[in-house]
Amino acid sequence: MANAKSKSIEQVGFEFIPEKDRKGNPKELFFTWFAASTVSTTLVTGALAIIIGLNFWWATLAILLGHAIGAVFMGLHSAQGPKLGIPQVLQSRAQFGYFGVILPMLIILTMYFGYGAMNTILVAQGVQETLGFNINLTVMVSLIPMVLLAVYGQNIIQKSMKLYTIGYTVIFLILTVLVISQLSMDLLSQGSFSWTAFILAVSICVTWQITYGPYVSDHSRFMKPNDARKTFFYSAGGSFLSSAWLMVIGAAIATMVVNGNVMGEIKNMGGVLGYSIVILLSLGVLVINSLNIYGAGIIVLSIASNFWTFRTSGRLRVIISVLIGIVVAFAATAGAGNFMANFQIYLGFVLFFIIPWSVINLTDFYILKRRYHHEEFMKKDGQFGRLNFRTMGIYLFTILCQVPFINTEIYQGPLSKAMNGMDIAWLIGIFIAFTFYTLSAKAAASPPENAVDVRVAKSSVE
Repeated sequence: MANAKSKSIEQVGFEFIPEKDRKGNPKELFFTWFAASTVSTTLVTGALAIIIGLNFWWATLAILLGHAIGAVFMGLHSAQGPKLGIPQVLQSRAQFGYFGVILPMLIILTMYFGYGAMNTILVAQGVQETLGFNINLTVMVSLIPMVLLAVYGQNIIQKSMKLYTIGYTVIFLILTVLVISQLSMDLLSQGSFSWTAFILAVSICVTWQITYGPYVSDHSRFMKPNDARKTFFYSAGGSFLSSAWLMVIGAAIATMVVNGNVMGEIKNMGGVLGYSIVILLSLGVLVINSLNIYGAGIIVLSIASNFWTFRTSGRLRVIISVLIGIVVAFAATAGAGNFMANFQIYLGFVLFFIIPWSVINLTDFYILKRRYHHEEFMKKDGQFGRLNFRTMGIYLFTILCQVPFINTEIYQGPLSKAMNGMDIAWLIGIFIAFTFYTLSAKAAASPPENAVDVRVAKSSVE
């Protein structure tokens, strides 16, 4: 019995998944990424489009456009999983080198911890506001199901996400009807249009989707190579639908309130029904936050594999997931008062590190069409080298090029000021990273002879 229980825990972490062990169905990814954005944060983020001055119609267009663009990046990352069979960020050893990839890994790890703590705080604050429970105790208790889901792994996470999606789709349909019943054309037409506000709203939505880039192949690597196209559409489609839907609802609610308190308005507008929706939104994060603990675990194991030789076991997954849960609990309880505001500022800066990583990774895979034997990703002295100085230089240069264009709460770049506050740093990041990486790769020597297209290396993946 004990052995059976151990085997039900996922036995892999950073390792390559052989094709014979890939039992995943691409359709399940729709539910995973639909559910991932069905949190109160999405509603509140949608309200920002109204708060910065747009009317509902322009806000809706910005939300739809931003998520459509961002979901393409997200879906392309997801489609890499079936082709390569390894976790998302570990794939970047091909571009950054065996040790060079540690830098983006550490940055992304802090993002996992930050999102994990933020979501845990949302659960605790929602429960405290509606049921009056102690916030620190709620943080500790709520982490138990999150850690358990992460321990048992991708299979149980996807099953949970499917059930979650079905149940919460009903909740959001009810919320949509409730919001529509409160709206008027006068409310929807309040506000105006400006290119600065419109592009800022689009930027928020694009970067929202791009932050899922480090997650997606962690789950899609369980799909077979010929499922890559389906993986793209199911991942991007699920993420786009839920994110755009909820942000549009958040924008609509924001037209009805003065202070931008979206969750408070939901609680007030629906009486017992609104009160129940707020509670359910808070509790729903219990399932979704497992993605952050699961992803953080893979990053920790990936970094460890740079220095030690080992294989992931069920016991090791338990230890790592519990330790990550403890870090998240500490961050959530120690910083509950100011954490949300500080983390939102931090996230704005993290995005400037994630965008060039994403562009470099996607350019190498889809534009330069480089494919490598999966064993090369695990070799310290393999064809990727220990540190790719060319890629690292482009990566850091791109980050610096974005700085003059950013507009955050604590810093606004000079070029952003010259453009009346417009923030196009993500566009600059995409352009610089793509242009310099492509030109540099073409100027460099041709790929090593032992680079093998995984699509034809059938004997290697069986």
